Amino acid sequence: MVIRMGGPIMRVPAPLVHRGLLSRRSFSKHAWVCDKLPSGAPRAKQFPASFVVPTAVPKMSQMARDEAAHRQKILGILNSMKLPKYNYAFAYGSGVFSQTTKAKAVGGTAPMIDMVIAVQEPAHWHAMNMRTNPHHYPWWARLFGSWAVRATQNMGAKMWYVPYVQVQDEIVKYGVISLEDLCEDLLCWNTLYVSGRMHKPIARLFDATNGRVPIAEQANLTSALRTALLLLPEEFSEKDLYYMVSSLSYLGDFRMSVPGGENRNKVKNIVENQLPWFRIMCADLITRLRFVHVRPADDSFSMWQDISPQTRATVAANLARDLRLRLVKHFLQRPQLHPLFKELQDTDPEVLIPEKPESVHENMPIDLSYSHGEDSDQLPPLATRFWLAVVQQETFPQALREEISKTVRGPAFMQSLKGLYTAGIGRSLRYLWSKMRKFRQGQKDS
Repeated sequence: MVIRMGGPIMRVPAPLVHRGLLSRRSFSKHAWVCDKLPSGAPRAKQFPASFVVPTAVPKMSQMARDEAAHRQKILGILNSMKLPKYNYAFAYGSGVFSQTTKAKAVGGTAPMIDMVIAVQEPAHWHAMNMRTNPHHYPWWARLFGSWAVRATQNMGAKMWYVPYVQVQDEIVKYGVISLEDLCEDLLCWNTLYVSGRMHKPIARLFDATNGRVPIAEQANLTSALRTALLLLPEEFSEKDLYYMVSSLSYLGDFRMSVPGGENRNKVKNIVENQLPWFRIMCADLITRLRFVHVRPADDSFSMWQDISPQTRATVAANLARDLRLRLVKHFLQRPQLHPLFKELQDTDPEVLIPEKPESVHENMPIDLSYSHGEDSDQLPPLATRFWLAVVQQETFPQALREEISKTVRGPAFMQSLKGLYTAGIGRSLRYLWSKMRKFRQGQKDS
């Protein structure tokens, strides 16, 4: 088992191309990935060594060793559950990475260990698991059979959660999702449910996908960094970046705004107490976004970015596919904002989503100087003109937040409702009570 690191992202080698979402055609369509830096690129001069290789810092190296025993224990817990065959598994949350110094003692009990398991065919998997672990399911789920399981699985964020499973001396909550739906969300952000959880540190427990999910993970995290940078000012701190990345999947989540929902200090707690893991996870990817610069500041780092329209247009055109599509529709529905939006309001939105990474890329000089109405024999591509107009709108940051919120809101609400069916009333009430305690604890901390 390994903790996810911010490893290099590169074009998918032939052995890792699979049928389905990671075919050659669909991978370039869904995920925008960074090439290796050009030979001789001054990475060592641009970025502090302790940022580029955070695990070389003695304190962080010791932390990694201290966490290894706990993660090994979690793997043992997963194996002891005797679940049917699965393709991928990871653990996350305060049961794996402490969110507060009090995380082990809220309400006098240790936090649940949260896991996500990706399987080939969820309905068949549940049928086998009901025979092996019938106590993981309410009686009605076992009674109604596979057709009801399949219908329920596909609702909301397409995740089936089973909370409060006693395993050895630990309490486990595990979610089941299909491998295809996991990759789809990581690459496209169609729900930002499981992909949002993977914007925070995770412990990879098992991978039998021949690298398929890890590659999609890196695309997901790169999309999160790009989105966060578009929402941040020219200068910001390392923590500001991680706050923004962590908060994306909570935009639009009703649990963050209702009494008894999520702890309102959750994002702060996650970042403050998992900062080393964020650095390990993100540092390498940040160094590959050539418009971002890092310098030491006290015990952390400060950052600044190029916020020219050309660079922001390039970044926006490389966001996760579904978010890009939402932004295109958002601005085409507002033709009064720019003459180009009016001109293109009847255009198929897909035309304005670049299909190839080479068409807009951080490392490629692109002429984005076009303004509507100029005469030019060499106009840039239509998509390039469109994204330049988009990022120069005063409402762009607000629109970006709004479209992320719309992505999150529906699946998060439906997922909470369907928990009554998948977990049962007793476990759901117990889970709600646990959330209410954390909510009150957050109010006290505030």
